[in-house]
Amino acid sequence: MPQKILQILPPHPLRPDYDRSLAPGDVRDDFQRRLEPENFTAAHFTALAARLSEALKHSPDDPMLRYQLAFVTMQNAPNAAGLALADELLAGIQQSGAPHDGDVARLRHLLDGVLSRAGAVRPSDYTVQRVNWSINNRCPMSCRGCYNPFVDDQITYGQATMIVDKLARHGSTDLVIAGGDPLLWKPIFDTVDHAIGAGLKVALDTTGYTLTHEDLERLSRLSTLRLPMDGSTPEVQRAFRRSTDRDLTSRFKRSLQMCDDVGFRRVRVHTVASRQNIDDLEAIAEIVFGYDSVQQWVVFQWWGRRASRKLTEEMTVAAAEIESRLAKIRATYPDKAVIFAEATDREFLNFMIQSNGQVVTFAAGLSEEFIVGNLLTDEMEEIIAHPILDFAAMRRGVPVALQESGTS
Repeated sequence: MPQKILQILPPHPLRPDYDRSLAPGDVRDDFQRRLEPENFTAAHFTALAARLSEALKHSPDDPMLRYQLAFVTMQNAPNAAGLALADELLAGIQQSGAPHDGDVARLRHLLDGVLSRAGAVRPSDYTVQRVNWSINNRCPMSCRGCYNPFVDDQITYGQATMIVDKLARHGSTDLVIAGGDPLLWKPIFDTVDHAIGAGLKVALDTTGYTLTHEDLERLSRLSTLRLPMDGSTPEVQRAFRRSTDRDLTSRFKRSLQMCDDVGFRRVRVHTVASRQNIDDLEAIAEIVFGYDSVQQWVVFQWWGRRASRKLTEEMTVAAAEIESRLAKIRATYPDKAVIFAEATDREFLNFMIQSNGQVVTFAAGLSEEFIVGNLLTDEMEEIIAHPILDFAAMRRGVPVALQESGTS
């Protein structure tokens, strides 16, 4: 009997940081729950901003209300008037009376960056070359500290082709399709074919959990297939990626072996470096580079954007320590591409389409997801006009084609 594949909407955000004393329906409780999948939409943010504005009328000097309204305003595709409102709200907070001075200072820092970008002259022919697409909101595992901004709704194949066509008309060249796990979404193969036919170079980022030889035949035109490997043993692997399968390492090895078997030579392996596997990186490298199909290994610094303070302390490894380990591995495998993706370099890096067509980007801190539009209703030219987007950061992304190189 084939093993049943678990398909879950991963928890988002992680719950330990919630203030449980707030009553359901309280505007402050709605603020802290605004990024849960059923809430993370422009319509919900608009309604939440209206409630915060009404509450602020009755308590105009309340620093927390001013901070929360400024935050929600920035997160909901703000125009010039919205940015001015956020600026005014933050300027009116008396730092000595603010409950969370560090949070206010952080939001002030982000807003200053956005205002700086809003005032800059943008090239008239600018295109978003590299696009990430979280096309499916279901996954067969739950990673510790998962930071993907999942939403409830799922587009259809027809809507997916419409989005692809908009990207192609805009001039995007690189498309990274991920999830959740895109292989759990039935129209994925037709969508990949449509995107490649439209002239896009396509990478598929999957857990590889359900990958078959037949799947690889359907995906033969991919520019890159991305597969995970976070531990040389099941115990180390499970310290980050959680699943009902007790031996994920063997599952991932089978996926890599399939790529070898069919001669698919455009595999990029992803490893998330954490305190749990830092001493295992050399063993992981030995496994990864034992497969002819693997041409590139990208090691990501574990990013605690969604994590509690306790989990962050348990998992985080300093970038310098990871780079030191990778330097030794590069010396051992001089003909292999080993790339380190440091967490701080990934701020505002992604132009991400969600499973409902909504486009977001995110900064490095807790709850810092920013909605910039929706490709079911908006054109790319409208979306890229939003000053939240950091074009310089987006250019740092690793290109889809393996013969090219990048830094994050």
